[in-house]
Amino acid sequence: MNIGDSLDYWRIGIDIGGAFTDLYAVNAKSGENIWVKVESTPPNFEEGVLQGIMELERSGVHVRDAAYIIHGQTVVVNTIITRSGARVGFITTEGFDALEIQRANRRDLFNFKYRKPLPFVSKYMTEWVNERIDSDGSIYKPLDENEAERAVNFLLNRNAESLAIGFINSYVNPDHEIKTKEIAERILREKGIEKPFITVSSDLSREWREYERFSTAVLNAYVQPIFVRYLEKLESILRKKGFHGIFYITLSSGGVVTSEYAKNYPITTIEGGPISGIIGGTRLASLLGIRNIIVIDGGSTTTKAGLAKDLAPRVHTEYWIEQDEWNAGYPLRVPTLDIHEVGLGGTSIIWVDDEGNLRVGPEAAGARPGPACYGVSGSKPTLTDAYVVAGYLNPKCLLGGKLRIFKDKAFNALQDVAKSLGLDAVEAAYGAIMVANDLAANLIRQISVKKGYDPREFTLVAHGGAGPMFTPFIAEELQVSSIMVPTIPSGVFNAWGMIGLDIRHEIIQTNMMLIRDSEDSMDSINRFFEELENKVKEIFRDEGIDPRTIEILKYLDMRYEGQAHALKIQCLSGKLRRVEDVAERFHEAHYNEYGFNLPKGNIEIVNFHVVGVHKVTPPNIEKRAAQGSLKDAYLGEREAYMESEEVLVPIYKKENLPSDAILKGPCIIEGDTSTVIVTHGFKAIHDEYGNIILIKAGGDSPE
Repeated sequence: MNIGDSLDYWRIGIDIGGAFTDLYAVNAKSGENIWVKVESTPPNFEEGVLQGIMELERSGVHVRDAAYIIHGQTVVVNTIITRSGARVGFITTEGFDALEIQRANRRDLFNFKYRKPLPFVSKYMTEWVNERIDSDGSIYKPLDENEAERAVNFLLNRNAESLAIGFINSYVNPDHEIKTKEIAERILREKGIEKPFITVSSDLSREWREYERFSTAVLNAYVQPIFVRYLEKLESILRKKGFHGIFYITLSSGGVVTSEYAKNYPITTIEGGPISGIIGGTRLASLLGIRNIIVIDGGSTTTKAGLAKDLAPRVHTEYWIEQDEWNAGYPLRVPTLDIHEVGLGGTSIIWVDDEGNLRVGPEAAGARPGPACYGVSGSKPTLTDAYVVAGYLNPKCLLGGKLRIFKDKAFNALQDVAKSLGLDAVEAAYGAIMVANDLAANLIRQISVKKGYDPREFTLVAHGGAGPMFTPFIAEELQVSSIMVPTIPSGVFNAWGMIGLDIRHEIIQTNMMLIRDSEDSMDSINRFFEELENKVKEIFRDEGIDPRTIEILKYLDMRYEGQAHALKIQCLSGKLRRVEDVAERFHEAHYNEYGFNLPKGNIEIVNFHVVGVHKVTPPNIEKRAAQGSLKDAYLGEREAYMESEEVLVPIYKKENLPSDAILKGPCIIEGDTSTVIVTHGFKAIHDEYGNIILIKAGGDSPE
């Protein structure tokens, strides 16, 4: 069944988080929406998915009636972070130690805590082969096939579970890598292994910079066995449930690919989960006529944020995992939406450091043992416990009554922290909430202020279980005047966002050339673009999608001659007619990025970037007719600790609010999957679509 069929079928998005697994189903014909939220089941996450599927079935949605299922997962990133991947053997060019040498430059010369990251492959698991390709693609030393065979056998004898192959300059000529892969496949078949795990660096990236390319290949090899086994378990569950549609996996770049493609290149899905919220946020903002947004996703264990100016999220082709103030991290050559995250969420543990400072996260209780207030087995205080004690969360139940809350257990869990600080439990809870708000505000600064954007010019789109609670405090600190909490239940917003993601394939290839004001230069650019475009269309054709339905996007990574780094410039659709067009775009982009340009400087193309997109019709967002009255949504009052004092605030049920409701802060709006805190400085408007729009008291709705 093709993704574009206009039949009466269901489309299902599945998002796995640290504490909860979310499923969102939309009927393509009727527009009916069904969602469920169940507890995640680490490390066997597929069990949580099965529980979610059974919940959907009880609601009348069967996976056998689904045309396709889209899945966003955290298996790849968690495998790297927890160092639980496969034993990798690496085969590379004789005389080169790119993974050991890494980069000589340091981002901060005065960072005395700096240490080079340890490679994921030790020298013990590295083998060197006599071969060499020059930078122009010519063969300087032919591949010694006997050495390649010896290297493969040597690594297998050392119990390598997955192989990575990376040769110098293979981005311009991959012949030696391909031949070595063929040798490895033959040897593994002789050993009875029909589905070997072999990663070739040039399959993942055709860009220059060897350390980054080899790092990408090694990390792909590191996660591939775990990722493939996970997907195969999940596919088995879906088949047993009668699913015969297409199974898609979300990409870090904001699209989806088939599960078979993802099995070969799992590293391209490393941030596939949180990107759905960014794309979903742009879709919703476009409907409301909002152009500039910052999307913040407050989850169970992490908080993610991304920025979209003019509703266009930035896509980078170089991503660094585990990079922070003190660590260089590991580079990946995979297209990724510009998204940042911090170890902060509802299950983040509250603690006091050796200096007596109150801290929140990054360690989290996760699904198990979970927050103390869940009454499962958790005893350490978490941010969710703090929200309950401070009066922000319902002290009896969450998730529309499905999750029972034990306020007394939350109080008890906070006692030791409160005692260490010389405070009572309520004051300690409020202090932890303020610390968390500061961490979330700093995350927003990272993606806005530090990159030259003024957050006051953006609307915050808040989703996730904790996002709508963080955001009003962040907005006050950063002087942001408007916030949108989506009409789609915040806690399942990512799963909803996946349903409308486009099918996406892209190729980036280094081909350095100076831009000349001549017809030859223009023809060379067009010819290379056409070559890459045909390769992208071939990938879609292999997946059964008509290439004529594909939208092609073209980019050039450009720099002034002699510069180290390039800027990505989008080209107009169709063939390039004037070289001056891209030159002018580059001069303008360089000025916006760095504050200057060189109109007479020589411009050099570094990479050609072609993206193929098969458009998918996203779920409709219908207007809601005004019904009932504010009295129907009123739940009573509750004491909440705000601005260093306990105040009595009104509580409203989000799902019962009439579409024309206007609420003045302070108040609390409880939804089935999240709670919205409206602080003193804001008023909340329940718009015609069911979104909660928070604006500064006396201000106008965002445009």
